[in-house]
Amino acid sequence: MSWLNRRDCLSLLPGWTAMLETELAETLRARCMVTTATQNIDAAYIALPDDFATMESIRDATTGENLTLKDQWSGHWSETYMRNSSGYTGAYWQVVPNAPVSAYRLVGDCIEWLPHPYLPAVPDPSHVYQTVQMGWYSKPRPLLLPADTNPILEAHYGIYLYGLLKLGAVWALDNDRAQQADGMWQQVITRANLWKQQSDLSGAPLREEMACRF
Repeated sequence: MSWLNRRDCLSLLPGWTAMLETELAETLRARCMVTTATQNIDAAYIALPDDFATMESIRDATTGENLTLKDQWSGHWSETYMRNSSGYTGAYWQVVPNAPVSAYRLVGDCIEWLPHPYLPAVPDPSHVYQTVQMGWYSKPRPLLLPADTNPILEAHYGIYLYGLLKLGAVWALDNDRAQQADGMWQQVITRANLWKQQSDLSGAPLREEMACRF
């Protein structure tokens, strides 16, 4: 209210904050948003976390191998290649029994594991489920009360300040201030995203491994 020099917008602030947090879930990919957890693959599909914005990575907890992300428009849930005399075929020939999950795809609000995991027909206490380590970008935890906080507000205060100022200026029909605030907001968003990318490299030379067969 001080930045806008208006006293008649107090009741609108919760709605502006909710709009801003929806926009942050779509555009911001800062380090403070990354959440990690361990997940047992005990079903072919599992629900995405409630705060899911986008996936960062899924890694097998035993081997350390990253699972491959597949598209949701093609392929089969039993996608294991079979070696023949001429090498690997380009088609899905047969399913290896009890093959570990090596890929995933996002279908609706679920993660589908590929190939579909082996699950005992009856409960088997001795069965060991494959475990993966998941990392994803979380949506901002809503700020509902004046004392509420979240990692984005604590690490990147300007994102909330300039974002709310932008929405308030649009409401006040102050085009000049709205453009100024939007420019400042985009700058802090860009810096937060670039900081995440740059800090991932930690100053070391980047080595990329290409998945190909010669």
